[in-house]
Amino acid sequence: MATNGALNQRDLKLVQWLGEAHAKEAELEADLTAHIALTEKQSYKKRLRQHLTETRDHKRRVASRMKKLGGVPGEGLNIPGMPSAIGEAAGKAVATVKGQVGSARALVTSQPETHLRNAQEELREEHVEIAIYTRLEALAEAVGDKETAQLAKSIRRDEERMAKFLDAELRRLVKDVVRADIPSNQRATTRRRSSRSSSRSTSRSRSSSGSTRTRRSSSGTRRTTSSPVRSTGSRTRSRARA
Repeated sequence: MATNGALNQRDLKLVQWLGEAHAKEAELEADLTAHIALTEKQSYKKRLRQHLTETRDHKRRVASRMKKLGGVPGEGLNIPGMPSAIGEAAGKAVATVKGQVGSARALVTSQPETHLRNAQEELREEHVEIAIYTRLEALAEAVGDKETAQLAKSIRRDEERMAKFLDAELRRLVKDVVRADIPSNQRATTRRRSSRSSSRSTSRSRSSSGSTRTRRSSSGTRRTTSSPVRSTGSRTRSRARA
């Protein structure tokens, strides 16, 4: 295996950016583990567990690619102008601090509020990952590294799917917060709209079935008819008799 000093400029840059992706995956692995422990909503928890499995797979695949290029996963690269700690340990350290903050927040907020705040953080981190893999893919394409480009593209799609889920889940979680924390008389209601819609539907139904009319015959007596009165077949027979 080549050392960092033996890498050419192309591979050095690829390994550097792969290392950043690897550190972010390690950070999110720890984040998701902490969030799953704080989550009680089962549908949301199930999706977090699925993404935790994806995240671990992403970290493994990125590490494998780094090794093929001559890098060392989990270790920072000694690159001028770059932080020395861009490894897995650094990512997990950041996640540990964030996890402590999240746990402390969960003690003073309702369960729905905890879900919502965690989902907001998760969505933000997914967009960070999307940006990381977008630029990694573009770099790999620009320097002719098809394998790294395909890897970045594949992982980015997983992150985009998770971001889409979280974007929709945020709206559902806000509704949970409203139900838990806002009195019912202070919420928006759709009852009036529903009643109006029901009234309109009833009116249309009555109109379509025909209105009842009272007519006066030539003899002066009243008779009640409905419109429409006769079918096409009835009118045809009436004309024939006439």
